[in-house]
Amino acid sequence: MPTVTSIANQAVFDLPWLVAQEAGLFAQEGLEVVFLPQTPWEAHRPLETDPGQVPPFWQYTAFEAQAATAFNACEWGQVRRAEASTRGGRIVTLRPALVSQAIVVRPDSPLTHVQALRHQTIAVNFHAGSHYLTLQLLEGFMEREAIRVVHVGQAPGRYRALWEGRVDAATVMEPYIALAEKQGGHVLAEGVYVGAEILSPALDTATATGLYRAITRAVDLINTAKARYLHHLIAEVPPDLGTLTPADFHLPRLRYTAPRPYPEEEFDRTAAWMVSWGLLPADATYERLVDNRIGVLPG
Repeated sequence: MPTVTSIANQAVFDLPWLVAQEAGLFAQEGLEVVFLPQTPWEAHRPLETDPGQVPPFWQYTAFEAQAATAFNACEWGQVRRAEASTRGGRIVTLRPALVSQAIVVRPDSPLTHVQALRHQTIAVNFHAGSHYLTLQLLEGFMEREAIRVVHVGQAPGRYRALWEGRVDAATVMEPYIALAEKQGGHVLAEGVYVGAEILSPALDTATATGLYRAITRAVDLINTAKARYLHHLIAEVPPDLGTLTPADFHLPRLRYTAPRPYPEEEFDRTAAWMVSWGLLPADATYERLVDNRIGVLPG
């Protein structure tokens, strides 16, 4: 039985993978899928303001070490990682998760609207969706120099830093948007973005196609009954941060679609924007970083 080793991500990103595993869909394709943990960002580390000081693969080290053959993340981050990969990892498909992230503040925050975030510290995860989406959400409201994103790592750490008062705001996804709203926090801006999947070149196309057939079927299961799978999101909230029930979620925030090819024109727009921020070398090309070998799968 071929084995695919994936690096676990937040449940909202990984839900089609988790449901495919739970429902036995990978096994029906003759596949075994194993999840490896991300590398954690230590909570004691100081806030980092320079993305250049954080390696793009910092939380996905198992991929570059050849312990993992797959992982998913935001579109922007995957473009950056495909460019930086030393083992030839390439984007093979757009991720099924269309994820909403929101800039949230504490209940007692004096920040009441987006423009009030000028020169305020916003906790993000550099080279991940929270980082890039925050820049895109804010640059229409203020000059780029007024945007103060700081690297705090994964979502639980960002949420904790916000509630402890170490930052003024934090960009988070579900289940932390639901948790913030339940605890009286306020959403100042929110956006939905696409992600991408990177595979090792050693993972053959037949295995990858079976993998994404199973994931496509899992997407159908999720979209039929989203509330049935909320336990995956609820389970990842550390007990010291709070508790959630299915009633706390706004289900339209959970959006999933079948994996599909990454269009060249979308890559070109994304790459140009990243280059303008100094977050991608100017010589990055679609031909070198993208391999749409999976194609369009039947839904």
